[in-house]
Amino acid sequence: MSRSGNVSPSLARRIAEAIARAEGYYVLGSLPSRLNNPGSLKGSTGSLRWFSTPAEGWRALEDQVRRMLSGTSMWYKPSMTIREVAKIYTGGDKPDAWASIVAKQLKVTPDTRLSELV
Repeated sequence: MSRSGNVSPSLARRIAEAIARAEGYYVLGSLPSRLNNPGSLKGSTGSLRWFSTPAEGWRALEDQVRRMLSGTSMWYKPSMTIREVAKIYTGGDKPDAWASIVAKQLKVTPDTRLSELV
């Protein structure tokens, strides 16, 4: 997977859904849900982004996942484990819990590398 376009859309969606679960998107009234931001993605100022529709938020999260898997992300590499991703993704806010939720949703362990999620 050398380019973001080579990542399977179904794989990107599965991982995005696992991240959304870890971010609390499916909790009624949660901030990610109210902001249409299933991945709790942040803007350049560091604050959570607001998307005009849920579909827009999902597209942004799936794009982030494709970059993570393809090696085109500034922060994430395919060689990283879910646990390593969690430390960066959460900014240190309960990374072990986040990694456990994502891994459980994907039916793997937190020590699974992104490159193994094919």
